[in-house]
Amino acid sequence: MFPFFANFRRPFAASVCFLLVSLGACVVTAAAQKRGWLWQNPLPQGNALHTIRFAADGKRGWVVGADGVILRTDNGGFTWEQQTSPAVATLYGIFVEDRERAVAVGARGVVLTTENGGREWTPQSTGVKDHLYSVAFVKEIQNQKSAEDHKDTARLGWAVGTYGHIIATTDGGRTWRAQSSGVSAHLFSISFADESRGLAVGEYGTLLLTTDGGASWKQQEQAGGAALLSVAFASAKRAVAVGYGGVVLRTEDGGGTWQRIDVYSRTDLLSVYFIDEQRGWATGSGGLVLTTGNGGATWFPVSVKTNPRLSTVCFVDE
Repeated sequence: MFPFFANFRRPFAASVCFLLVSLGACVVTAAAQKRGWLWQNPLPQGNALHTIRFAADGKRGWVVGADGVILRTDNGGFTWEQQTSPAVATLYGIFVEDRERAVAVGARGVVLTTENGGREWTPQSTGVKDHLYSVAFVKEIQNQKSAEDHKDTARLGWAVGTYGHIIATTDGGRTWRAQSSGVSAHLFSISFADESRGLAVGEYGTLLLTTDGGASWKQQEQAGGAALLSVAFASAKRAVAVGYGGVVLRTEDGGGTWQRIDVYSRTDLLSVYFIDEQRGWATGSGGLVLTTGNGGATWFPVSVKTNPRLSTVCFVDE
């Protein structure tokens, strides 16, 4: 069972810069709309929402969730409009490359891509029927590669899901091929620092590292077996993973070794996000929000005056 399933409430937006998505109960499904039912409250819809991401301009962003729901904003999250989705399966993850291009993944191996800002979403064949919970692409290469090389590497992506499934793409999500993770545990989150180094996390404390773009994955040792639900690179070598029971793990060597960070809370942590090498945020159950200003070495609580499970966090500027 996917760990983010819970009682859901409507999305919470704090400001243009800071948006959280909470999980909440739906009254009418998207499929019901097609049979003549229309959402009345909350608007624009009431499905469970799982992941929110923005383009570099900080204005256009998408959030995805249950029943294939896709919402788009063009004003930093103040207002949202529902887009037509060809999927009825739950969408769990989304990657936004720019204002026009995005890739969403979800249940039963669903992958959707758009190249026109979401006016059209196209289903892509993945060859898998298992749930896909997270998707990541190489966004920025920190070296002196040419613009053409950067364009090529920016199309590299990976998605993870149930029973250790990992799939990869080299063309921005149009085609996918399977990679061997070497594990059968469900994988809930994936993040890449560059075209070679990536991390995937999942149930039973599973923590996988690749240094060859996913050609091989190696399980990393770390104390404890609590499920890890989210992982994010802050830099080429620094990354943080979070999970059940307030678990926070930090690496300074690209994933080779990990240190347990005490955040003085045992509340489940569901999502972690870094805007640069130093500043990051983690969210979880009971409206918990933690922030760090030193790359995850220490974390402090932030009051957001809400108490639903906050399943995802995204910052678009300072």
